[in-house]
Amino acid sequence: MRQRLEGGEPVHGLVIRAAEQLAGRGRRENIWASQRGGSYQTLALEDRWDGALRTPATTLRLAVALAEALRAAGAKATVKWPNDVYLGEGKLLGILCEYLRRHLLVGVGVNVNNPVPPGIAALAGWDLEYVHELVLHEVHSAISDGVTGARGWLGRFAPLDHLRGRLITVQTPRGVMTGVSQGVDEGGALLVATHRGQFRVEEGTVLDWRSP
Repeated sequence: MRQRLEGGEPVHGLVIRAAEQLAGRGRRENIWASQRGGSYQTLALEDRWDGALRTPATTLRLAVALAEALRAAGAKATVKWPNDVYLGEGKLLGILCEYLRRHLLVGVGVNVNNPVPPGIAALAGWDLEYVHELVLHEVHSAISDGVTGARGWLGRFAPLDHLRGRLITVQTPRGVMTGVSQGVDEGGALLVATHRGQFRVEEGTVLDWRSP
């Protein structure tokens, strides 16, 4: 999708779907392989709303919408800051948002019937086409809500928060921080309570989490 956009092709509304990924890419340029049977797709949307698609909370809005849809379909999903949806204690799906040339590129990978390593969750037995369409519907819905200024996503996030109340260790640009997760704010930043007070983490990776 990035190659097409940078090459000057019109990509607004385009969805690129992969049957498998031999060189998948995530946050911080992490590379992995994704075998056949999973849902791997990227949607491109032109930002026609003066930067509305560039807000840091976009990824969490998407995660909330996807988790709610999965729960409605029977999977008790939760959201792990900043971009993952979990099923139990196993990662089920990841979201990668990139803003490039006034376009938002939304990549979503969901484990469905693909082989997964121990400790990773999957929607085994689910219809793959159903999962493809569920993801696209919820991404469009969440983006529409964000553009129109619909509020309430933060309250919807709270009962889905995979980390809230847990003792977490977070790698931030300024170093490693340990404290109790206290949810997120309207901007999508993680709130962490430590012995030095509460901190707002806009960018980072949660390395570990457990009951305090």
